[in-house]
Amino acid sequence: MFSKRLSAKCALAFLSLAAIPAIAGNSGNYNYLALGESIAFGMDLNVLLGPMPMPGKFRGYPEVVADVKHLTQSKKIVNAACPGETSASFLVTPFDSGIADNGCNSFHFKPDLPAFKTLVGLHVNYFGSQMRFAESELVNNKHIDLVTLSLGGNDLLLLQARCSTDPRGFALCVQQDAGSVLAQFGANLGQIVARIRAVYKGNLVLMTLYSPSADPLYTFVVSQLNNAINQVATLAGAKVADGFLAFQIASAPFQGDPCKAGLLTQVPLNSGYCDVHPSALGQDLLAATVLAVAGGK
Repeated sequence: MFSKRLSAKCALAFLSLAAIPAIAGNSGNYNYLALGESIAFGMDLNVLLGPMPMPGKFRGYPEVVADVKHLTQSKKIVNAACPGETSASFLVTPFDSGIADNGCNSFHFKPDLPAFKTLVGLHVNYFGSQMRFAESELVNNKHIDLVTLSLGGNDLLLLQARCSTDPRGFALCVQQDAGSVLAQFGANLGQIVARIRAVYKGNLVLMTLYSPSADPLYTFVVSQLNNAINQVATLAGAKVADGFLAFQIASAPFQGDPCKAGLLTQVPLNSGYCDVHPSALGQDLLAATVLAVAGGK
């Protein structure tokens, strides 16, 4: 998902955090496994501007879904999402493979923020890739009856970073290079979902990406990425939570601007400038799209 660079203040706050050692995830009797990136994790840059945050300070749409389904108090949810995860790094940990991500396992491309996974920590800490963690949990925990997955925003962020300095100009660079990025994303997502389906035949929900802007270029590229998500979901017998459509409908009275609609987080608070990440209202809306298709209690 497209974004402007973090402020210097936010960068300093991030760098001041103490490292949390990664530990292996714990298989248990939980029912809901959430996978993905910063949106699923519940990233809120305002939390990073304050005192040293713990992962529990962040709340994404999976936690909202868990509350509605009465899974929170009984600890029946595990959220393995990692801010900065790309479709490539989801499969193979960048530290081991040299594959770049947008700050999950490797340094954030700008302004060189350390890896979120080791610096702040995740809702559940684990060694290796998110893919390997998911496979292990799905093999060892037969109580899981809901898996959600949201990916793609960081694939586009890396495209944005490359195009922001391209001599062709930003718009032309995106138009000419997006095709290869989207093709690779589709291939990666297809592999991810196939590996999930190899060990799990239950309720799998893929989240489409919303556009953080009414700009036609943004909306077009995001919609093309969502086409890949829908194609993979159809082939795998997975359900689709349409975050893209939900944000479009909710933003329509505000000239299509999700910031003005209150769906994105203002950073700093009440500044009028929105980050690409969902506000509490935006996370509630994404959760509603999951609940609409997930079924069950």
